[in-house]
Amino acid sequence: MPAMLSQAMAAWSFPRMEPSLELPLGVLPPGDEPLDARRLARWTWTLVLLGLAARVVRYLLVFPLWDDEAFLNVNLLDRGYAGLLEPLAHHQVAPVLFLWTQLSVVKLLGFTEQTLRLIPFLCSVGGLLLFWHVATLALRGTARLLAVGIFAVGYPLVRYSCEAKPYGCDMFVSLVLFALAIHWWRNRRRAWLVALTAVVPVALLFSYPAVFTAGGISLAVALVLWREGKGESLIFANAKIGTVPGWSDWAWWAAYCAAMVGGFALVYFLSTGPQSAAELAWMRDYWKEIFPPLGNPWGMVKWLVVIHTGELLQYPVGGSRGASTLTTIACAVALVFLCRRRQYAVVAFCVAPALPNMIAALMWRYPYGGSVRFVLYLAPMVCLLAGLGAAVALVRRDASGKVRSRPAVVTLSALLAIVAAGSILRDFLHPYRTAYVRGERDFARWFWPVAEDDAEVVFWDLDVPEGADSPVCSAAGAALYRCNRQIYSPRLARGESAQWDRLSAARPLACVRWTTSTTPGDDAAFARWLDAMQARYKLIAHNRYRIPMRHKNPKLDFVNTVDAYEFAPKAAGASGEAVPLDADAP
Repeated sequence: MPAMLSQAMAAWSFPRMEPSLELPLGVLPPGDEPLDARRLARWTWTLVLLGLAARVVRYLLVFPLWDDEAFLNVNLLDRGYAGLLEPLAHHQVAPVLFLWTQLSVVKLLGFTEQTLRLIPFLCSVGGLLLFWHVATLALRGTARLLAVGIFAVGYPLVRYSCEAKPYGCDMFVSLVLFALAIHWWRNRRRAWLVALTAVVPVALLFSYPAVFTAGGISLAVALVLWREGKGESLIFANAKIGTVPGWSDWAWWAAYCAAMVGGFALVYFLSTGPQSAAELAWMRDYWKEIFPPLGNPWGMVKWLVVIHTGELLQYPVGGSRGASTLTTIACAVALVFLCRRRQYAVVAFCVAPALPNMIAALMWRYPYGGSVRFVLYLAPMVCLLAGLGAAVALVRRDASGKVRSRPAVVTLSALLAIVAAGSILRDFLHPYRTAYVRGERDFARWFWPVAEDDAEVVFWDLDVPEGADSPVCSAAGAALYRCNRQIYSPRLARGESAQWDRLSAARPLACVRWTTSTTPGDDAAFARWLDAMQARYKLIAHNRYRIPMRHKNPKLDFVNTVDAYEFAPKAAGASGEAVPLDADAP
């Protein structure tokens, strides 16, 4: 990696220009760009529209819920707003305002795949438009085109735009804070610091990683004010050269820090603390392979290389085992370019949010990389640097001083468009994450409407008192089963309770019980209940459905089973009249 970076630096000749204080930044003067303003705008909006199309298509295809989504959102079925402040089931952690927003959407619009993903989807669409605005403030020309294109078509940003988890919202909240900071730095109006101070507590309630962005912005603002106070505004200010910060600038910075600390204390008291106390040990063990190897210097060097060439910088595509190396090089080139242009404040605003995250990783409190979803909040800063670095690599003058980079810029823009088109095509051909979650949903779509059409269906774990404490309810697979049942059971979708008094010969009662081969069931309790039922009612049918679960290989992992027991009145009620059935006693 160092050799590749060295060769790249040797090959690329950075333009020799005076230190520039003006934003937006470009690699060359506007008149020397390889594409004129019209073509730049056309390519930029083409990539933005393709990015929007990729997000909308994925949302409208209604992918089946997968385990990670079900683990979190099954908590919405059993809890109110106060209950979501307690430690969540299935080792889940999520910020309180995100959970409350999800619950409010479910209460208003119902519990479906699309309503559960509505807020992340809106955050993704809003984030794309807001990033275009931020890129317009910070960059121009080819650099802006490539930065916007990378953000628009980046696979992680498209994927997590339609996942019922807080990762897409983490990106949006971080981008809002970053946008306010860039506005402040461009024109130095204190109103932007006031806005940051007002927004940051809400941001922390909505997103856990927002504290890293907020902390990084605090460091960057303090650095700018301190260097300007020393008379070094030439290299840290933007437009107001020679302006020395007054006491009110520092006062508003202090107010921002106080709001950040107060917001963090509030969110820690409401949700982070209880969730951390319940899950920190489990999560440290779960994430141990991606935490830095403390006490091993060579291991730390290797970890840093692996992390920064892996999923952390997976934009527009990439992955583990060095698959994101090109993006890493582009970001490194951008940082060198900014330093040569003395744009140290831009470097600070882009890099500083990663520093608190690194500290948290060193403390084994929050992962730094390992999976792109944990660090999606860094996407705006990464894409800004990657776009700038790619422009620096492509836009060069030949020996005669003429710019001959148009084919390279058009080719890279076309490749970004192909990434978006490929993402859309893949989603059409493969509208699910894994085959087994598709199988689970296909079963739920078929079974629940058919079962409830000619029988009064009750659920062993939900409607029958004896099944309320069933251990299988806490099994991992039960989360996906319960979420799909909530979505596709007509009775649950209508919010109705079981009608125990409708049992008759014409409409039998069907008790549905879910079990899994990975968790011991409550067979003894169910057997007692079944014997008591058969003492008063006739068991007319028992249907069993086995759902084999296979993850990423053909090998069978485990089997989920759905049993449906149908009861009808004995001879006394055989004429078809309804026979009341007490929910508390058979």
